[in-house]
Order: sequence, then C-alpha cells, then structure tokens
Amino acid sequence: MCGACVGSFLGSCCVSVSSRVCCGSCRRSNGTDVERGNRTDETNASARAVDADARSMASWRGKYAVVFVVLAFLTWILRDAASPNDIAEAFDWGCAKTDASRSCGHELAVRMGLGNAMFFGLMLIVTAGAIESKRDSLRVRVNEGFWIVKVIVWVGACVGAWALPLDDYDSLVNFDRFFAASFLLIQLIVLLGWLYDLNDKLMSGIDDDEARGSSQSLYMLLGASAFSYGAAVTLLAFLYKLWAPSSDCSRNIAIITCMFIVCILFSIVSLNARVNGGLFTSGAMTFYCMYLVASAMSSEPAGYECAPNTTDGDLQSILSFIGFMFGLCALGLTTLRASSHGAFVGEGECSDDPSSRFGVSYFHFVFFTASSYCAMLFVDWTDGSSAQAAGWPSVWVKVTCGFFSGGLYLWALVAPLVLPNRDFGN
Repeated sequence: MCGACVGSFLGSCCVSVSSRVCCGSCRRSNGTDVERGNRTDETNASARAVDADARSMASWRGKYAVVFVVLAFLTWILRDAASPNDIAEAFDWGCAKTDASRSCGHELAVRMGLGNAMFFGLMLIVTAGAIESKRDSLRVRVNEGFWIVKVIVWVGACVGAWALPLDDYDSLVNFDRFFAASFLLIQLIVLLGWLYDLNDKLMSGIDDDEARGSSQSLYMLLGASAFSYGAAVTLLAFLYKLWAPSSDCSRNIAIITCMFIVCILFSIVSLNARVNGGLFTSGAMTFYCMYLVASAMSSEPAGYECAPNTTDGDLQSILSFIGFMFGLCALGLTTLRASSHGAFVGEGECSDDPSSRFGVSYFHFVFFTASSYCAMLFVDWTDGSSAQAAGWPSVWVKVTCGFFSGGLYLWALVAPLVLPNRDFGN
C-alpha cells in the first residue's frame, strides 16, 4: 500500500551508497551535513510527489463525477421534458405495450441506472486490486486516462441498456433497491465523517483565533449550529402542519414525534464532555434526520387522507425538486470522499500520502452503488406498478434510513463511554 514511500526510501539508500563510494574521505569530514542535505532534498521531493499525486487523483475523480452528474441531468430531461414513450417504442420496451403496468419514464430511469452500473461494473473488474500509488500499473493508467474511449464505452453502455430485453423487470428494480440501500449506508458513514472533520477544523480554528485575539471560528461554529437547529425546527413545524393536521393521523404523528425524540436524545448526549460530539454535528444530523422524514412523508400516496392535497401538484413538485438537488449533492459528497475514506480502506503506514492507501476499485464500487441509488431517486423507490409517483415502499425505506441514521450517530457518541478501553481519538 505504500509503494511511493518505499520508492522514496530506496532512492535515499542509492544516494547514500553513491556518496560512500565517490566521496568517502569527504563524508568523513562533513558526512553529517551531506546526509542532512540529502534528507531535506528527499523530503521536499516526496512532498512534491505527494502534491502531484493528490492533484492527479482529484482530477480523474472529478471527471467521473462530472460525467455521472451530466448523465443524471440527461435522465431527468429525457424522463420529464422529452417523450419517453417515443424512446420506448423505438427500442420495444415493455412499458410501450398496451397491457404494461409501468410508465415509460420509470423504465427509462431504471435502464439509465443499469447502463451506469454496467460501466462501473466493468471498471470495477478492470481495476480490481489496483492501488493509485502504483503509477506504472496499466490498470491505474486505464483508470486515469483514455477518456475519449471511456466516455464512448460509458455512453454505449447506457444505450445498450436501452436495447437490452428485460424479461424480469421486477428483479432489476429489487437489484437497484438493494445496492441503493448499500449506497445510503456508505453515504451516512461518509456524512458523519465529513461533519466530524468540519467540526474539528472549526474547533482548531477557535484555538488559533484565541492566540490572535479573534473569534471568527467561534462565530462560524455557533452560527452553523444555530442555522442547523433552526432549519430542523422549521422543518419539524412544516411536517406537523401538513402531514399531521389532526389526531386521526396517528401514524404520521408517531413517526415525526419519535424522530424528534431521537434528535433531542443525541443532542443532549453530545453536550457530555466525555463524548466525541458537539452542537454543530448534532444540529446537522438533526436536520438530516428531519429531512429524511420530510422526504418520506412526501412519498405517501396522494389518496392517503393525511397527505396534503394541492390543486396543481405544486407542493409535490417543489419537494421532488429539493429532493433531487439534495440527492445530487449527497452523491457528489459521497462519491468524492468515500472512496478514499480511512473508515473503509485503512490508513496504511504512510498516511501523509493520500494515494498510498487509495483503492481504485473501491471508488468504482461506490459509483456502482450510486448508479442504483440514482435510479431509485428518479422513480422514488417504486416498482412502477402504480400510476402514482410514490408509495408506501418509498415511505418506509426513507423512514428506516432516518432512524438508522439517528441511531448510528447516537452510537458514535456513546461508544467511547460503552467501550472505554478502545481509542476513539482518530
């Protein structure tokens, strides 16, 4: 995992041996200075190599993310602005038949997700076991370069997914649901890691500001915490007003209230000085959990008596748009961070080099699961058998994810107390 560091060490040894052969008498007089100079040069060269590797890694990761988002927007346009029925008739999809129970927009989104999954499945096989630091590896070069060829293959996989016969459409939807749920798990862990990293940076900034007599980081931390809790409370009132208009809506009241209690619980626990938490992380997680509940409530069938009704569907359109944009942001954050996150791939001995522990194949696995998640995001986790845009399967998936998120964060807070013999400092 530390090929770059090993190479640097061997290079240093070669320099040292050459110095002994050619300048033996000189080294006896000023060997310490020469050795110190060699170490300084090697350190600077290693730092420059690390920076170059980090820029290269960010570059190709960004390219994959950009193409992925572009295809996501293309799917959105083809589903809503174009005519998916014409595409279905051209490729003889099952939704184009007179007795079909699903819409062609639903099948288009699922097939686009299949095309993305096929491409990243291929890249997962090609880069299996490849490590970013091994620059001379053919698999690493294929991963970083040949972009014209890869884009052609990528688009070809999406078009090929349009042409594939799908005799068992329900199995494909269940396949997407499984890997979409896997992506949600990755997304949650990465989100927690990102919140902790951001909180640590702000806390470090507070210490630095105290030395300079400033309070900028403190105000930023307090402002971010207040904004997170304010947005969560606003969303909570929004939920009670629209989805729990009367005491007859006991199911919605129970879901919203139980989530609110969970959020209060981990917010109180985070104030304990012995846990690794804070108001900012708890506020952000409170908003995230309440958002998941709001997204679940918006997926309730239109005929449900406790679902808000509008004359022109404006409310559902607004919530769908917010959910889509939030999903894209989550996709970007997760796919760009999870693939190199220490919680998944290990730290390695040379943690100052981000490429020394970077598993390329894991990056493509994250995108593989994100392909299924994106497909489910467009069809709201339904199988297309209902004319409604959403339904109870979508509701319970999101509710489960919300409570799992709150439970996992609560465990992250209390774990140092429950397991005092383990080191949770990192």
